[in-house]
Amino acid sequence: MKLSKFDIGAEIIAILTKGMYQDPRDALREYIQNAVDADSKNINLKIRQNNITVIDDGTGMDYQTMRKALRIGISDKKPGDDIGFMGIGIYSSYHLCDSLTIYSKINADSPHKLFMDFKAMKDVLTEQKEKRINNQLSGDELIDLQTLLEKYIYLEELDKSDFPTKGTRIEMHQIEQNFSKELQDFDLVASYLRDTIPLHFDKSNFMWGEEIENKIQEICDTHNSKFDLVNLKLQVNSRQEDLYKPYKNSDFHNNTPQKPDFQEIKDEDGFIGVAWGCLNPTRNKIKDKSLRGFLIRKQGFAIGRRENVVKYFNSHTHFDRYVGEIVVTNKELLPNASRDDFEFTNIRIRFYNILTTIGSYYTQISNEFQNSSKAIEDIENIAAKVKEINMEFSRYENNTTKLLEYIVTLNEKLRITNSVVDRKVLEKDLKYKEEVKLIKNSIEMLLDDITDRIGSIKKTQEEEKKQNYIEKKIEHTKEIAKDLSFANIVQKEKEYNSLIELLQDLDIELGSDNETIYNLLDEKFIERASTTKVHYYNLITELKNDILNIMDNK
Repeated sequence: MKLSKFDIGAEIIAILTKGMYQDPRDALREYIQNAVDADSKNINLKIRQNNITVIDDGTGMDYQTMRKALRIGISDKKPGDDIGFMGIGIYSSYHLCDSLTIYSKINADSPHKLFMDFKAMKDVLTEQKEKRINNQLSGDELIDLQTLLEKYIYLEELDKSDFPTKGTRIEMHQIEQNFSKELQDFDLVASYLRDTIPLHFDKSNFMWGEEIENKIQEICDTHNSKFDLVNLKLQVNSRQEDLYKPYKNSDFHNNTPQKPDFQEIKDEDGFIGVAWGCLNPTRNKIKDKSLRGFLIRKQGFAIGRRENVVKYFNSHTHFDRYVGEIVVTNKELLPNASRDDFEFTNIRIRFYNILTTIGSYYTQISNEFQNSSKAIEDIENIAAKVKEINMEFSRYENNTTKLLEYIVTLNEKLRITNSVVDRKVLEKDLKYKEEVKLIKNSIEMLLDDITDRIGSIKKTQEEEKKQNYIEKKIEHTKEIAKDLSFANIVQKEKEYNSLIELLQDLDIELGSDNETIYNLLDEKFIERASTTKVHYYNLITELKNDILNIMDNK
């Protein structure tokens, strides 16, 4: 069956662009993406009142390239090498502005200008729609796509002086009022671009940025895989900034992200990309909810959202303790038109199978850190408690009840210390591994001393024995103090004055209604069950440990 140009109505341009580019900022991404595909290293995006300009220093376009860019669903770009290859991106601002002007120059050739009158196109289609509603126009009388584009698109050659610099300049004129407010918000535009564009790290505010860039480049070079980043300057009216990836040291507790862990995404059939992840230095979620977990990127451009990746990690808790990216560079793994996933192919199946393994790896690393940090926390608390008892214990103490309380406490601390040793959770940490031995030895010596003191109370000893006993205890005291010198840095565990204070410290989100309920539970049960302020602190601390165990095993 033979088709003609009249079989493709002009309304298709509105349907395609509105469906694919629902967010007005998507058009900015598309034009920046084209600049990256043109090997641009520096891009300027300017938004002033109701006009937007994108300027790049890429290879530029000659007449034939600009003419081919007008084709819909047809592109000369290579799907594996370029991100934009669908053949629709040039029309992405159709709903955003009244007109689009593109200036471009390649090497020493003359520059060219492409003008697209979107307003005139939309006026024609609106008029047709109104006539159709009033039965004044039949389907056969509708304008076809080819005629519409030919009527309102102009391509001409310019003098070299009109656009002397190699590269491309895109101008969007008369931004639609419905989109203007959103595009005039610097922070909204910047946040979108930081998440979607292949930007450099802000190396002055993220301590691992340079190492991550260099490592990914090194791995990609080994596999002959392309990895590019760009410099992007954003100006919205009078505010102007260089944009970087959104990661900062301050996103992590103590402003100290752990050293990045890299994993190659590959199997026996080939290399697909690189994953990197920085773990929080404490057993807490990353502060900024929007940055928790891993983001998939194809050649630096975001694919989908972070929450789409959590299912491959088997644990939301461990996922939220990371900041990281899954950087895909394989030419055959192609993003779909909406950039929220990859096209359904065999390599897509391979990729997600590998991602499951990588997700399990990062979850395991986080779990091991959780266990070791919990053990370190226990050991530090034990060291502080043993040192406290050593300072309080008098070699002349006659109160057997107090001495027995010391023994009960020390036996419990010895049980926890032995558990840490048996589980080997500190095998990789030589510093704490050695300190555990010192703590265990100190507990056992102190138990011996207290037990001996209890025995001495029950019988009368000769003065000589008493003197020898005292000298022995003094020597032990000095040795213990020396072995536990590292414990000076231990801070007393935080005491909470209310249940609400505890829940807020654990990053548990509270609504105003829930806060009233928790205050009531605190007053009716925890406070009422407490006999003293110290008893109340102990109950709250026990509740904290129970909640942490639940969160750690989630």
